[in-house]
Amino acid sequence: MLKGQECSSGSFFRDRIDETEERICVASDSVLGNRDRLRRVATGTVGLGLSRREIPNWMADSIFGYEGVIQWPGGRPFPVPDTLIDDAFNNDGSFRWLSDFMRFAEVPPRQKPQARVLQRLRLLDLAFWIDKPDIARHFDP
Repeated sequence: MLKGQECSSGSFFRDRIDETEERICVASDSVLGNRDRLRRVATGTVGLGLSRREIPNWMADSIFGYEGVIQWPGGRPFPVPDTLIDDAFNNDGSFRWLSDFMRFAEVPPRQKPQARVLQRLRLLDLAFWIDKPDIARHFDP
């Protein structure tokens, strides 16, 4: 994306605001709801080689360690409270959902993701764009 472009398309992008500050625009619900994208994020997640309990730690390190600006489509700030990941996973410390999610790398999903899991997908997507952008570039169908 071009320097100074607004977060308006709903697609994820990462650019530089100026010489010292970077910006990430998180993906919209409609972008995250794509089944092909879901499978690609699952494949990338499996490729990390982390257990379902290690993945949230990687997400936290990536997201909380990011020093740039994170925005919603439309340019509003994307809030990053301390409980962001726990809230997205409903305080389920077992993170069993991640095991089921990673199966989509092998077996394509039959339906689009449910609204209740979009924040989990958004945070996975965001962590990839922060820490592993070369992998994240392949998420868009």
